[in-house]
Amino acid sequence: MATTISSEIYWLTWNVVLTAFMVLPYAFYRVGKIGGIWQAFLRPLPGDAPFNDEWAHRAYRAHMNAFEGIALFAPVAIAVDVTGSANEVTAIASATYFWARLIYAPMYYFKVPVLRTAVWFVGLGATLTLAFQLLS
Repeated sequence: MATTISSEIYWLTWNVVLTAFMVLPYAFYRVGKIGGIWQAFLRPLPGDAPFNDEWAHRAYRAHMNAFEGIALFAPVAIAVDVTGSANEVTAIASATYFWARLIYAPMYYFKVPVLRTAVWFVGLGATLTLAFQLLS
């Protein structure tokens, strides 16, 4: 039997998937850098610099930023669902958050600083929209 989920939970789930997959670029880099998957199990060694290439470090930072963002988004998305506060505004805000995060990551990878920051604020605005819908 299929269960219908709210838009907020739907987009939260996609954000979890996106965040989980964001490890792949720098994980592949790291495995290649240290000489294969077996070596990855032996690391990190003291003094090991995980990211010699700037893009890999940026990919890592984008991933960590995704964790920081989802830590704010997830509770309000769940609260909207649990309290029955979902509406068209919260559905649009939840979708907006996902698309902003999806756009944000490659902008971080490829050093697009001003637009990247603007997209980050779009995602934050979407999160705050959910919070304000809960409070109103």
